[in-house]
Order: sequence, then structure tokens, then C-alpha cells
Amino acid sequence: MLRRKGPTSSPTRSGVDVSLPTSNGGGRSVQVDYEVDDMKGHPSTTSPRIPMQTLISHGIVAIVVFMFSSSSPCMDRGVFRTTASSAYLPKYNNNNHNCPTTILEYLDWFGDQLPNERKKTPLKRVQPADTRIPPEKMTPVPSKYRKTFYYDGEEISQPVARAFRSRGWQRVDSTINAHMIYTYSNNPDWATTLKPWQRFNFIPGYRKWNKKDTFAYYYKQWEAKHNDRPPSVYVPETYLLTDSTEEILAFAKVLKTGGSKYPWVHKQANVNQGRGITILAPESDQLLALPEKYLREKQLKEKYLKEPHAESTGDDDDDDVDYEDDVIIQRYICNEMTWNRRKFDVRMFWLVASLDPLIILYHDGYVRIGNSEYSEEDFSDTTAHLTTHTGLGTEGKATMMEFEQALDDLYSRMGNNNNNQRPHLAAGTPIAHVRNQFKHALGEMTEVFLKESFNKPDFKEITSENGFNFYCADYILDNDLDVFFIEPQNGCGLDEDYYFRLEMHGSLFNGMVDILEEVGRKQEAGLPVMPLEKSGNWEVIYADGLVYQYDGYKRSKNKASCSTTK
Repeated sequence: MLRRKGPTSSPTRSGVDVSLPTSNGGGRSVQVDYEVDDMKGHPSTTSPRIPMQTLISHGIVAIVVFMFSSSSPCMDRGVFRTTASSAYLPKYNNNNHNCPTTILEYLDWFGDQLPNERKKTPLKRVQPADTRIPPEKMTPVPSKYRKTFYYDGEEISQPVARAFRSRGWQRVDSTINAHMIYTYSNNPDWATTLKPWQRFNFIPGYRKWNKKDTFAYYYKQWEAKHNDRPPSVYVPETYLLTDSTEEILAFAKVLKTGGSKYPWVHKQANVNQGRGITILAPESDQLLALPEKYLREKQLKEKYLKEPHAESTGDDDDDDVDYEDDVIIQRYICNEMTWNRRKFDVRMFWLVASLDPLIILYHDGYVRIGNSEYSEEDFSDTTAHLTTHTGLGTEGKATMMEFEQALDDLYSRMGNNNNNQRPHLAAGTPIAHVRNQFKHALGEMTEVFLKESFNKPDFKEITSENGFNFYCADYILDNDLDVFFIEPQNGCGLDEDYYFRLEMHGSLFNGMVDILEEVGRKQEAGLPVMPLEKSGNWEVIYADGLVYQYDGYKRSKNKASCSTTK
């Protein structure tokens, strides 16, 4: 049994008076109570009151920032003000009565903010629908364990724990009878001891898309099986240098037929956060030598496997061959859109809300900005071509609203430049055009890994009746407003070093908890899960054989190359 460490004691109760404006322009005092169950400030598991930790990290800042910034529709009604730059906070309607009257209501409210056209995005059928009509009922959660959650207590998991609490869930100290279990790290052993009604954020198949080489491998397999469809336009051209002789020879052919004029990105397959990446300049000796290097290494490995017990003769010792982990080579994205002359990427989020039936949703994210001035005229410094995790304090972050403004500015400049032809925006606006590509790329990835990574629980690797998890995905854009899907990520940093990330986490995880609760409730009653009644700012991109596709999207042709051979 897992229990929280530390002494136990009777909860102490405290409170703070928060002065809230009223509709007549006056004010009233509201007592906000919280409880602390030990000296470390852990929230009490017996009280539904807002934890002190949440009040400090969310509420106090909210009061200071929002009540003294620009107005929202609720200001005229004497309620909280919101910042104009907020991309995630609720925008209240002056004609309704949903404006919060207490800080507790405000902290708890992250409702549906999506416009109707995004809520009702049509999906296309690509797989047969579930034939179980009506759906089979799933095992109900025992009443005494309903709406209880366990989390690993790690700082990086606190945004998720905060969301469960804000939705009225009670934290427990053991996984044994927790309704929901959340851990940041993967714990596959835990998944094999779950009760049928428990839900744990672990999906075994993630391993196949979470490595760079297997991610590319399964795309190649999928494209080969679906040769009636064009290959993915979102995943950059990739070759598996440690997979097969055919892959190495295919890359060698590309280099000989003009590919050497472009820069390439050499990546170790099983590391993240900017590690294991080398940018290879066009026509560089290092680039041109790669095919021979990996053919030779493959031959030596095969020789060793044939004679595993043979002692070294020393013949190959002076060749100085370093056996590497799995490696890929990927075409560099030229003519990239920059952020104040710095390289950037965009991190978005996706949620597997159910494996049975499979339901996947998309959520906006944020921008990650590199730490040095970007140039496609010099590839001698790999760090200058990375966007984040390079260990320098000058890295930056930006909100979706700032991203939208940057896209609008670029699109406007295209119209003022006779040499630049504007891309066709099937979605009407630059941000919708780009967002739809994000969603389309994730929907396509779901198709690719449908039978590899998103299988229904088999009651062996997962012993509960359903599962869920939260992931992210990284994208790059070029100056044609075309999106490139760099990689999905199993581990998403949840730092709150910027205030907008606190807001974003509220939108992400409050919505996630609402969705999981709705899925569970419907499945216990034997009701169809779709359509979702309360999905917050999440958008469905896959639902039981239906997938999102960006209709009318046309990729820009005649892509610009990088401007130098340095």
C-alpha cells in the first residue's frame, strides 16, 4: 500500500477575507476557507475546501492580476476583470448569469470557450464503427470510491491534481481503490493490478510512436499499405540509418540526386530535449560520408552476430567504428518562420480520453522560442537551430494569442510583397489554417498507429476496462504557413514559470477531468459516449473510426531551399 510520508495531525483551518465588487458598485467580504492537514501543507483528504496550495498559486495571483487589468464583459456587472492578453481565461457573456460571485467560483470555472464551428467540426469515417449497439455497460465505480484520485505527489503533476480538486474530487493516499490514478512517469506494473472500474493514465502502445525511429518506421509502413493515398505532407522526409541496408541506400541515392544541397538533421532515436541532435550542413564532408559510415557499421554488426563468440583479431580495431543507438536522418525545414529572428516551434496537446471506443482530442498549446538569432546561412552551431532545452536563460515562451498575431503579421507582409504569393487559407484566417493542420496531422497519426498503439485494454497489460493519457506534439512552420510535424511526446513539461501556463493548465486539465468523468458516467449507464456534452476547450479529432481532416488544404509548391552551402 502506498501512503504519503510525514506525520499526521488534525487539520488546521484558516481563512482569508477577499473583497469582491458587487453590481451596485459596492463591495462585500467573502470568507475563503482552506485547510492544511500537516506541516508540509498537504491538502486535507477529508475536506472539499480549496487547498492552501491552490489558493496561493492560483487565487492570489488571479486577484492581483485580474482585478487591476483591462475589463471583460463581466466588469459592468461588478465581477472579476480579465487580462486582454489571456488566451485561456473564461470570457463571460453579458446576457447570461454565469459570472462568478466568489473567488472559489472563479477558480473553478473553465467552461466551453470554443466557437460553435470548432465544437461541431465534421469528422470523416476511416474505420468501421463499433458494432455494439447499445454499448456494453462497464463496471460501475463503488460509491465510496467514486471521484477519488491518486497522484504521485511530484511537483510536475500538481497542475493535474489541482484540476481534480477543482472539480470536487478527493485525493487519496493509495492506488488500491482510487477511481483515477495519475503519474507523470510511466508505471507499467501498476496497470496490471487495476480493478475493472479504475482508470490509470498509462497506454502501453505509446512506445511505438515515442521513439523517433519507430515513429518514422510506422509512417513508412502505413504509406506502403496505402499507396492509393499520397504520403504524409506533415512528417519531414526521414531515413532510418540503423534499420536496413535499403534505407541507407535510399538516402545515398537522395544525396546523389540533389539532396546534398540541403541541410539534414541527424538524430539519436531515444533521447529528447535537444540531446542527440546534430545539424549537418549542405555538401559537408560529414553529411556526404554518412551512407558509407552506416553501411560499414551495419556490415560489422552483422559479422559480429554471425560469429558472436569469435575473439577479435584486431583487424577492425583500428577502424575506430563507434556503434551508435538507433539513428535517423531527417531533411531540414528551410525557409522557416521565425520569431523576432529566432527559431521557434509550437507545442500542442492531445488527450486519449478513451481506448474503448477510441476517442482523441486536441487542445491549443504555446510557443517555444530559441535562444540565439536564427540564420539559414550558417549550420556550424547546432544550438542555434534548436528551439528549447539548450540550457540558456534567454529561451522564451509565448501564448497562442501572440502566435495568432505573429501569423497575422506574416500573412499581411505577404500581401505587401509582390514576390510572395499568399497561401490559400481554406479555413479563412491564418490561425485557423495553421491550427487545422495541427489537428489534421494528429488525426493522421492516429490512423497510422491505430492498431499499433491504441488498442482496447487486453486485461493483461491493462487490467481495467478502459484507459486514458495526456500527451503533446511539436510542430515547425515555414513562411508559407505550412506545418511540419516533428514528433509527438509522451512527457510534456508542466512548468508554471509563466502565468499564462497556469491559465493554460487550468483549461487543459479541468477540461480533461470533465471529459473523463463524462466518459465514465456514460459507459456505466451503457450510453454512447459521443457526442461529448462538456469538453471545455478540447476538440475531438478522432472518435470511433471518425477522424478529422482539413478539407480544402493545399500544400504550397516549389518550397524555397536554404540559402547557403556553409
